[in-house]
Amino acid sequence: MRYVALVCLLTIFSFQPTTPPKLSPEHQKALESLRVMEGFTVEMVAAEPLIADPVAMEVDENGDMYVVEMHGYPLDVSGSGKVKLLKDTDNDGYPDKSIIFADKLTLPTGIMRWKNGFIVTDAPDVLYLEDTNNDGKADIRQKMLTGFALSNPQHNLNTPRFELDNWIYLGHEGAVTPFVFKKEFGDKGTDIIFPDKLSAARLAPNANGKAVRFKPDSYELEELSGRTQYGHSMDAWGHHFYTSNANHIYHEVLANTYLRNNSALLVPNATQNISDHGEAAEIYPITETPNHQLLTDVGVITSSCGITWYGGGAFGEKFNNVTFIAEPVHNLVHADVLRDAGASFTASRLNEKSEFLASKDAWFRPVNFYVGPDGALYVIDYYRQIVEHPEWMSDEITQSGALYNGTDKGRIYRIVPNKGLPMNWLGKLNLSKRSSPELVALLDHENSWYRRTAQRLLLHRQAKEAVPALHALLKKSKLPEAKAHALWLLDGVQAIEKEDIVQALKNETAGVRENGIRVAERYLNAAFGKELINELLALQNDENAKVRFQLLNTLGLVKTAESEKARLAILQRDMHDRWAGLAGIASFAGKENQIFDLSIAEFTNKPTPETSEFIANVAATIAGGENKAVFSEMMQKIMSETPNPETWKAAALNGIAKRWQFQKGKGTVLLSEPQKEKLLAHFSPTASPELCTASLKVLEISGLPKGKLVDEKIAQAKAALKTPSSLALQGSKADAFLAQAVAFLSMLNSDEMKPIFQQALNQKEPEAVQLAALRALGKTADVQTCRFLLNEMKDFSPALKKEAVSVFLSKPERINILLKAIETKEVEKSVVSWPQMVRLMNYYDVDIRAYARKVLSVNEDRKAVLQKYMAALDLKGSQPKGRAVFENNCATCHQIEGVKGVNFGPDLSTLRSRNAQSVLTEIINPNNSIADMYDFWTLELKNGSALAGIIAQENTNNVSIREMGGTLSVIQKKDIAKIQKAEQSIMPNGLEHAISLQEMADLIAFIKKQ
Repeated sequence: MRYVALVCLLTIFSFQPTTPPKLSPEHQKALESLRVMEGFTVEMVAAEPLIADPVAMEVDENGDMYVVEMHGYPLDVSGSGKVKLLKDTDNDGYPDKSIIFADKLTLPTGIMRWKNGFIVTDAPDVLYLEDTNNDGKADIRQKMLTGFALSNPQHNLNTPRFELDNWIYLGHEGAVTPFVFKKEFGDKGTDIIFPDKLSAARLAPNANGKAVRFKPDSYELEELSGRTQYGHSMDAWGHHFYTSNANHIYHEVLANTYLRNNSALLVPNATQNISDHGEAAEIYPITETPNHQLLTDVGVITSSCGITWYGGGAFGEKFNNVTFIAEPVHNLVHADVLRDAGASFTASRLNEKSEFLASKDAWFRPVNFYVGPDGALYVIDYYRQIVEHPEWMSDEITQSGALYNGTDKGRIYRIVPNKGLPMNWLGKLNLSKRSSPELVALLDHENSWYRRTAQRLLLHRQAKEAVPALHALLKKSKLPEAKAHALWLLDGVQAIEKEDIVQALKNETAGVRENGIRVAERYLNAAFGKELINELLALQNDENAKVRFQLLNTLGLVKTAESEKARLAILQRDMHDRWAGLAGIASFAGKENQIFDLSIAEFTNKPTPETSEFIANVAATIAGGENKAVFSEMMQKIMSETPNPETWKAAALNGIAKRWQFQKGKGTVLLSEPQKEKLLAHFSPTASPELCTASLKVLEISGLPKGKLVDEKIAQAKAALKTPSSLALQGSKADAFLAQAVAFLSMLNSDEMKPIFQQALNQKEPEAVQLAALRALGKTADVQTCRFLLNEMKDFSPALKKEAVSVFLSKPERINILLKAIETKEVEKSVVSWPQMVRLMNYYDVDIRAYARKVLSVNEDRKAVLQKYMAALDLKGSQPKGRAVFENNCATCHQIEGVKGVNFGPDLSTLRSRNAQSVLTEIINPNNSIADMYDFWTLELKNGSALAGIIAQENTNNVSIREMGGTLSVIQKKDIAKIQKAEQSIMPNGLEHAISLQEMADLIAFIKKQ
């Protein structure tokens, strides 16, 4: 079979060496400015005036080359975008003529060959363009899909890709809220629909900001579980990789297909960051005169895009699992090697102290790649002076007239091994004229371009005549990837047989087995479905973690005792892999009690944080479901007397409490009186503090039981608080129980308890007890109690002051009392901590927000304040002292390398290589820019509570929100009454008033590591 493929290719290529045409002095200089990894050579394939502003390319089956030009970036939405067809008229192998195939596109972002035309992404649409009269110009323009947000061009719908499983995948993420260019990019999107078949599948508005896949012919349309900025890619086996700004590579691990199996499972994120060198990873530019804007994160990955898994087969074994990332801000291309890590991967630098490709030229702007028919890597260079968007630039740059410098330029480079690769395919492939058996032979090619092109052509033909050759390929090919293509193609032409799938399931290559499982999943209800299931069950002890992970997901669709047994066996082996745990829960919808039992046994044998998290996730899922019998069975286990039970029980109860806190009345419905009594029994000096606290959390939501046990526990709590020495406990254990006593009494919601709580605020009491007393007062605080707290606050410790302010923040009417006290100087403004100030200044109630900003903000002219602190730039800063300033003032909202801060706002490591004035500007005037995906939202819930923070993820059913303090909560949309977004930075003005000039110099030195 490999011989047949070789013969076929010999008829395509003459394999005569080709010589690039002579370049102009300007283009020769650009080429000479490039430095590529040792062993490779760079050639220029196309440049202006042939092309300009290129962002994507495609080569069709005949070797015709099409280039997408986005002239409108950053602000022009008038329709200046184009697609060009490049031609070789002098037969030297390189293009020398361009034809405008399509124009009047808004901001086109990607192109893909489909049937006799091309799919082009141009928000809000996915377009189909076709040339029916062979004049090189599209005369058909149809909308395949529509409804995507026309947002900031950096974040629009992009990169259509035909993949191994016969689906077309689209890169996509949520619309970024503009604060400056609202008119141009304020669109939020609508339902995603097929406009020519409104009865077909549709997605929620803007697909909930997720990536999308679809099949045009069958009108299938699905939202994925991950999202990506510009670009996405799959490896040879269909694993999906994304990229976004500083986070240059992450993996969609748990597909939405399987998440949907269990609607009660709440997953905050279905993707895994896989870089072992972190987000905002250090990079090694060689730019001689870099042109960075004020807000650019210099020296670290900040603009990653165009992620491309290399499958060309021409670079040697070292590149078999390599991805390329474009980093246009720093004029370079970064490369990573991917290695298996359980259900996911680890990505490591290809080169430790250098990049795969870098340029000395500050205008070199790689934005995308293409692996060509020759196996070369084509680098698409947008070639602009400025690539940062003016949404995040200074006004001076926006108004300078430089935004479109270079819009008449653009280059495409070709990277080849030093031994060379002939450039003789342009317009000469003629694969469309190949017979179906000849195309099947190309599935055995080492270059994925041929495999994917041949698969697409055979799929379009619905080539039944190719079926015998596909069966033979599955049996005889020595290239494992060919078997995966053949398998999916047989599925696509509806000619697959049981033996085809069985062969794949028994293949020696894990990737083939993994795809065999995916294909088998489509035939579970076929006539031979039962036989397939038996073959799948035989793989439960497979040596490969990814095969077991896929099997766990697929067997979740098989509702038999044997399937459950196999899934339990996989879980027992892989439970410590978080993704296997989540997949297991998704697969046991309605029967989560089985894996709950398994998790208890595993925790008893090997208690780890991973098993504790797994128990909490299982318990939360059961508590959020509708199966009362399964919940009751779980509660019986939690209440049972088993050896050393407290730790896993506490984990389970914490999971239940976390799930119920956002669901109105859920605990009241599911928890019986006897169960409540047993939970209350855990309120005891002899119970573990963890179990006692977790039990009280659940009871606080569900309500206390009725009967004499409550009276007995009230008496016990009062006695302990009155005479702590009566407890047979000492030190922290005694303090913990006294705090729990206060927490228990606070559930009674009785004015009778207020004197007890006020007395507990006595400075002689341990701080843990005083904090519990403040929380208790917060549940029933009236005006009188608020006055009491204002009077006492001056004597509180910093922790108590913060908690006291939280009492005021819990109700709108209390907030006004606090703000009034601050305004009249009854209370110092400093009692409000920085995160609390952020929350107040972004409060969902318009009047309270305005009042907070009036009372708390500093109304100086920000330019004047900045000018004042410019003096800090002339002072020598101390990194150790700057660390202390960071920990005291910044770590409540931010992380940075070397400091355990809070994952809420952007990681300030990204500021490390900015110039000092830029760092200072961000601190003094936070509204100067709002980082992507850091909008501040307030969620009002139907149970009367509210959450405020940053939306981390969203899908059809759930919203994940990261609150101040870093807590990540997942809320079902059905539990949300109202959602509102702030239009200011989450970081208010005024932080500098806690920092002196010298401390500012120290802080900048620490951030910049200088």
